[in-house]
Amino acid sequence: MPRTKPAEERRADLLAAARQVFVAKGVTAATLEEITKAAGVSKGLFWQYFHSKDDLVFVLQQQYAHKFADAVRAATQSVTDWGVKLDTCVEACLEQYQNELDLHDVLFRHTGPQTPDQSPAHTALVDVLASILSDGAAAGAYRIDNPEMTAYLLYGAMHAFDPTFRGGGELSAAEVRVTQQLFRRAAGITEPPAAVAE
Repeated sequence: MPRTKPAEERRADLLAAARQVFVAKGVTAATLEEITKAAGVSKGLFWQYFHSKDDLVFVLQQQYAHKFADAVRAATQSVTDWGVKLDTCVEACLEQYQNELDLHDVLFRHTGPQTPDQSPAHTALVDVLASILSDGAAAGAYRIDNPEMTAYLLYGAMHAFDPTFRGGGELSAAEVRVTQQLFRRAAGITEPPAAVAE
């Protein structure tokens, strides 16, 4: 039986420890010593995997964004009705955001507001949105001249999910429906989404 873990496991342990420490203390206050101690590795080992704490944050942002995008892709993949596909996209985005709200906030707020072109992590979700819009336009279900630009606009609109953006509190069913309607209208669908249960 090997005495040490494989490199991929040690790196994964560092990432998991960093997530926990960052959520508990914030990125700025967290130290590498706390992260390596929580991971059960030496500080020297940290430098084998990451160049700095910022590098670690960047990797966690990428990990978060790809997990988020994969969840949205999986939720919408089997939906055949193009309007419902957009409704499902909104619901999946909101659910994924709420599932890891603390992690999202600590990873993306410590650097200040970022647009997708400033943070490559954000492009994962924009790419999923653009793909849905492109496919819908190709199928004749959406009337969109520029799916990529529309995806960026919808991505920006989803930041209203953030409670601090709206002055606190969770999104109501009516607000979710408004967001779904916005997605539909952006795609050229005038039929409203089904009512969302309160």
